[in-house]
Amino acid sequence: MNTFKRILSMILCAALLISTVCLHASAKSANVQSTDTVQQALDLLTPQTEVDHTRHTNCNGSCDYTPIIIVPGIMQSQVYVQQKDGSGDMHTVDGFPIVEGMDMEFMFDTKSVKQDLKKMLFPMLINLLTGRKNAFTDQVCEILDKCFYSHYFNTDGTRQYPAAVDEYWYSFEEAKNHPEKSYNYAKSYREDKDGNTIPSTKYETEFDFIMAQVDVSSYAKKAGYDHMYYFAYSSFGDTFSIAKRLDDYIQMVKDQTGHDKVSIVFISLGGTIGNVYLSEYCDPNDIDRIVFAAAAVDGSYLLSSLMNADLILGDKSLYTSMLPDLMTFSPDNLWLGYLLSVLIRFVPQKFLSGFVSDVAYEAIHRVLGNLLYNCPSMWALVPSAEYPAMADELIQNSVLREKTDAYYRIQKRAAQTLRRLRENGMEIFAICGYNLPMPSILSCYAYSSDNIIQTASASIGATVAPFGETLPADYVPAIDKSYLSPGRELDAGTCALPDHTWFIRNQSHMTLQKVMHDTIELCIQIVADKGITDARTNNGGYKQFNNYRPTRYLVELCHTYESLTAEQIAALPAKKAAALRDAYAQGTAVLDSMDWDEAAAIQAEKAMYTALYNVKLLPGQSRDTATPFKRYEWNPILEKITGTWSRLTNKLFGAQDFIPFV
Repeated sequence: MNTFKRILSMILCAALLISTVCLHASAKSANVQSTDTVQQALDLLTPQTEVDHTRHTNCNGSCDYTPIIIVPGIMQSQVYVQQKDGSGDMHTVDGFPIVEGMDMEFMFDTKSVKQDLKKMLFPMLINLLTGRKNAFTDQVCEILDKCFYSHYFNTDGTRQYPAAVDEYWYSFEEAKNHPEKSYNYAKSYREDKDGNTIPSTKYETEFDFIMAQVDVSSYAKKAGYDHMYYFAYSSFGDTFSIAKRLDDYIQMVKDQTGHDKVSIVFISLGGTIGNVYLSEYCDPNDIDRIVFAAAAVDGSYLLSSLMNADLILGDKSLYTSMLPDLMTFSPDNLWLGYLLSVLIRFVPQKFLSGFVSDVAYEAIHRVLGNLLYNCPSMWALVPSAEYPAMADELIQNSVLREKTDAYYRIQKRAAQTLRRLRENGMEIFAICGYNLPMPSILSCYAYSSDNIIQTASASIGATVAPFGETLPADYVPAIDKSYLSPGRELDAGTCALPDHTWFIRNQSHMTLQKVMHDTIELCIQIVADKGITDARTNNGGYKQFNNYRPTRYLVELCHTYESLTAEQIAALPAKKAAALRDAYAQGTAVLDSMDWDEAAAIQAEKAMYTALYNVKLLPGQSRDTATPFKRYEWNPILEKITGTWSRLTNKLFGAQDFIPFV
């Protein structure tokens, strides 16, 4: 269930639901009012925050490390939906606020929606079984409307309900001293005498929340947490206002640290903020280094496919590769994809391609259109090649169109802007994933990507073969063959910054936090190590083309071993102690290797897990802790069984449902 929720959350929040223009971004949920005009909305988007410009670093700007600003991705800031009358946060029936960013469960009033759904379930089932498509569609839209009404937009791009952003106009170090707002709710929730559900996500301090979004602690070891800043913003707001706010934030960081330059890491949706900032507001004298990490510089076809309701539920691949490929979002459940590819055959294909697709189309256009079609920052995620036709069809208001056209012009010349800034001396780098499909239920499925953003966008112009394919045999490299990926899936030579872009094969957008030792560490090293000047020669040992490997848990297990005292190790049976030492040596060797290998990382993690499990020293180990076999061997067995079953079924019955055979 947790895996399903994680998949659903990423698909929903990475591209579609919960869009909203941020009408107020106060540091601590300041008074917020409803607005009637666009100008009033823009005024609220630039609140008069009391900013501390006094010095807070011991180095006074004299150390070798520039302060780093993280501009995070979608749903990585705490945004509280407000009451229209300005009376504060909107609450669920259980008393918890409606939050964009903490957990999908708190995006809407879950308990209330569940109660309504129970009442409607039987009539919906009757309509479904009797094929009453219009009635069933109305019921689906009614449920979705109850979920997302508080996130709707007006056609001019303003929110129907205002929102307040928890901002951090101070460093990570100072954030340690500020209680996280949602945690205050969680504490009172936990003590509720009526037994209300405890929220699933709790952060005691703002520092805890920030580190849960992106762990850049290795930079703190070099520069200190007083040199690290997190620029929070509404993912569903006005991109231009946010970019201007970032410029103000940069000036504050310079004042607080004493440094005359900052470095910025733009992650995911943050890439759209970077586009506008670099085009409209940037003073090159303020910038040391820029890193785009899995950034949507030219948007994401995932979003445009959803906005257009381009679903392929009737495609023949539904019975072969579609569902297993969808599980690339959660590799541990690949076996489930194979199983579903067999079970889905019991559902008539005409039902999926007709009834379900039609309902989904109507739900997107009638309900989710209130979220997607009128939100400026969602239009910033539409690829430039798709924008003109989509804007003509879907944008109804000239005020919103003026905003989105302005971004489109910046987006189209993004590569040119970056090349110009680079030629003028600004150090700009990019890191992106490749060789993974988009969600396989969407028409954009075949774009090679990191599951969410197509590689051509995140790399700012690489020539990329469709997912699962290679460049044609007669393809002529733009520069030379050394710029081709080892598997010939892409040519980095056509990038805006071909010598300053790294490519991580099979790096998923959703596992960035699991690779803090690799991809996230590369971001940090680019900022910290001035010896890294490019991705090809002076790259600090980080090859331009590398591979995804899961290292987060391996790092944690190695740290567990390092925390053991000599007495604890001496007290262990000799063979088990030796096995633990060998596993640790294997783990550190893998982590120290610059040649990233997924299989080697998994084997090292398995060895460490097994050795610690056998001496009962795993973090939090209890009677319910999974055995090494269950954790590392059971899924591959399930994959082999269900994969064989799926392929055999396809061989016997072809790519079709079972209905003709029953």
